[in-house]
Amino acid sequence: MIIRHPSARYLLLLLLVFSAAAQAQVSTDAAKAALLEVIKEYQPGMPVTEALTAKIDAATSALENSTEAPNLQADASGADGIWINMFSSQGILGDIDVSFMTRALPGGGQSGGKATALTVLQELHPEQRFYRNMMTMITGDVPFLYIATADLGISKTKANDLEVQFHTIAFVPGRADVTLGQLRSALGLSEDSPLELQLPRNTGRPPSTSTVTYLDNDLRINRGKDYFAVLQRLL
Repeated sequence: MIIRHPSARYLLLLLLVFSAAAQAQVSTDAAKAALLEVIKEYQPGMPVTEALTAKIDAATSALENSTEAPNLQADASGADGIWINMFSSQGILGDIDVSFMTRALPGGGQSGGKATALTVLQELHPEQRFYRNMMTMITGDVPFLYIATADLGISKTKANDLEVQFHTIAFVPGRADVTLGQLRSALGLSEDSPLELQLPRNTGRPPSTSTVTYLDNDLRINRGKDYFAVLQRLL
């Protein structure tokens, strides 16, 4: 068949373009399964390489753009709940300098040791404007929790943007038999050093913003300025 009319050729071209786009797009269930399979290649504590990050990012993008992915432009309040971080391009699991973590505390920032982040949990309650980030950690043989609490809001101009302003940072023993003295010693702090820091509120500083780009009953994807994270709902 020879198509001579220009409008017919244009229509055929459009059909070919839409057909290719449809073939490139996969179902949400398939994209989600593929992402979860790729994330298995990452074990907490292992280096977050560029190659692995690119691979997980590609699978994440496929889910965000899949055929039945929910439209989040209307509301991200469904992020309410407790989540565990499965992967972050920031590499937040693994070894962290203790001095980096304690640098804001009086007398902190002195220890040259390492603490290992084992898990990262997020608790979000947008209606109560509540956010808590909790890391379970160990330094030497001393387990502890690093807890950062913040005010949480949803952007008035983009309803899938979460706005976070931290106001409290605390170090807490991670086991009943760990004393405050042992924790201070493990963190390189003096005997009378506080283990909690209150940050000033209402300073006018802009909040940290991240965008919820995918959300269902048990999986969430967040993207920030220089990172993305995949989280699984616990409660």
